[in-house]
This record gives sequence, C-alpha cells and structure tokens, in this order.
Amino acid sequence: MQRRLKAFWESYKYRFVPWIVANLKNRSARSVSSSQDDILTHVEVEESLLDFFNALARNDRLPSYGMETERSCQDLESKSESEGRQFTRGSCKMKKKKKDPLEVMFENCGFAIECSPSRLKGGGTGVLVTKGVIPRNSVVAMYPGTVYLPSEPILLQSVGNPFIFRCSDGLLIDGFNRRISKIIYKSCSQRDRLGTEYLSSDLTWVTKSLQNPMNVGQFVNNHTKEYSANVAYQEFDVSHRFPIELRKYLPNVFYSANLLHQRPLRTVVLISLRNIQAGEELLSSYFTLIH
Repeated sequence: MQRRLKAFWESYKYRFVPWIVANLKNRSARSVSSSQDDILTHVEVEESLLDFFNALARNDRLPSYGMETERSCQDLESKSESEGRQFTRGSCKMKKKKKDPLEVMFENCGFAIECSPSRLKGGGTGVLVTKGVIPRNSVVAMYPGTVYLPSEPILLQSVGNPFIFRCSDGLLIDGFNRRISKIIYKSCSQRDRLGTEYLSSDLTWVTKSLQNPMNVGQFVNNHTKEYSANVAYQEFDVSHRFPIELRKYLPNVFYSANLLHQRPLRTVVLISLRNIQAGEELLSSYFTLIH
C-alpha cells in the first residue's frame, strides 16, 4: 500500500499550487514552438554568465575600501622615515579597492539593473534599468530559488507565494525571499556547500545586499496591453563542468540532497528581446505555452 501511494505521488506531475490557481485569470500567455523557444544557445548563455561571474570574482578578491590601502601607505611612510628618505603620498601606489557589484555589472555588461517600485499600476516591486543600455539578445537577469522536482512537496511553500516559476518539464522554482521559502533555500544551500571553502549557490539574494545583481528575476513584472514584454525566460542547465569557485553566484539550489551530483542544476535566465534603455522597466510574459 505504501509503495502504491509513493508511486502515485511521484507520478503526480501537475500538483495543486494555490498561487497558480488563484492568479490564473490575471496571467497572459505567449505561445511558442519548442524548437524556437530558446533565444540564445546553451553555449552563449554559459559564456555570458562565466564572463560576468569572473568579473565579480576578481572584484571580490580586492581589499575593502579604506583598510588595506591606508595601512600600506602608513607602513611605507614609517619605513621611509627610518631610512632617512623623503616620503610623499603621491609615491604610495594605492591598491585597487573593491567596487559595488552594480559598478562591476555596468563595467562588464554595459548596463545595471535594480529592484525599484514598479511603474505599473499595482505592480509592487519591479526591476528597472538604472544605467546604460541592454543590447538585444543579452542575458539580463536570473530567476533565483529552490528547485523542486515534480514529486517533491511544495504545497505549504506555495500558499501566499507569488514567486513560483514552472519549467517546461514540470520542475518548480520557488523564488520567494521570505518566510519558509527563505529558510528552506538557506538550509539547502549550506547543506550543499562544496567543502569549507566554496558555496554551491548564492546566499545573498534573500538579503538586501546582493553579491550578484542579476539575481532579481523573480521581481520582473508581467507585461500589459500598454507595455509589451522586453525580456523572455529561458531555461538553462548548469553543467558539472561549471567552475566550482563561480558557483557561489548561481541563485539556485536543489531541494533534494545530493541531486546536484546526479543531474545538472536547473536555472532560468531572462533574455532581452530588444534594446532596453535606462529608465525602462523589465517586463516579461508570465506564461509560456510549449506545444
């Protein structure tokens, strides 16, 4: 009896998710064919992420502002005085200081995005382009959250949760950064830590201080009749070849233990459909129907 119940639960792909049912009437649809759904190739997405993540990693290795730099100059000044040499502040080679991740994004990608009050009526929090121009067919953001297989429980997490994303194969991503969803994500991320040195995923998107400013995809609002979609979702599986030291910028983690070693990590990126100017809000189509 127990086996039959377990088999039934695991085969029940389309589970009841309260938020989806309650909000179905307010969602619009985009119909595409499966062969045309991907805007960028897997390689193009991976190269774009690696380029940006490496820039973030180089910045993270720099000293914090005003600490090591000032100390180095003071040490050099003391040494010069003891040796009877003249010291000027201009002779002190100031080390590069760590930048805000948004600065790194602008320098590397040519644009910056941030969460901000939406300009849509009743839109709540949205994502705005605050600097630069997003070129067409660019990786703009990532959809963060815990990744659930079709057979795994998400009923309690889904109650009052407007941030559940359904992938084409039935996987669900819970992008809520509060309550039980936040607790589960942090627990799973710490569980999958790669030794003592490396994190397997980004822990900062559930806080106000993001180390990867791309991890705000859950706040992108749905398009309206007046404002059309300028970004689209695309699923991207992170291969096991992805550098260990850069995984700390990925905003997703599997709910199941050890699943990371059995299959590629599912992520969802947002791709720009056209050039998007500074001051514009990112808008997508919430439902994509694949036939």
